Amino acid sequence: MITMKAGIVSSTVTIGVFSSSSPVSATIPVRYERGKEYLTRKGIHVVDGNLYGKQDFYRSGSIQERAAEFNELLYRDDVQLLMAAIGGNNTNSILPYLDYAYLKKHPKIIMGYSDTTALLLAIYAKTGLVTF
Repeated sequence: MITMKAGIVSSTVTIGVFSSSSPVSATIPVRYERGKEYLTRKGIHVVDGNLYGKQDFYRSGSIQERAAEFNELLYRDDVQLLMAAIGGNNTNSILPYLDYAYLKKHPKIIMGYSDTTALLLAIYAKTGLVTF
């Protein structure tokens, strides 16, 4: 979003945080909130995905819920960057349910680490987009 105040143009980045694997916002909420607070102090707007604070045993939600969370953040016009909350060990299960065609037509920055590498590589393979 670009805003103008007193003749000064500034841009605010909005990050959508998704939980494609581990439920860090439920299992270690202090750690999650500390990261969110750091980004907010830097002037970044953070939007939690709909699995924020939820846990389904060792994951943040079912396969369908986790894929839906990613896609819902992807479809938001106000979100420029999608960031994984943390890694884990089951991101690969959501890959068939992601909207690669939409992402290719409406590219966004996607970033994560650890288990999220499976998602990043799938996005690159299916869209040619660079991920981080």
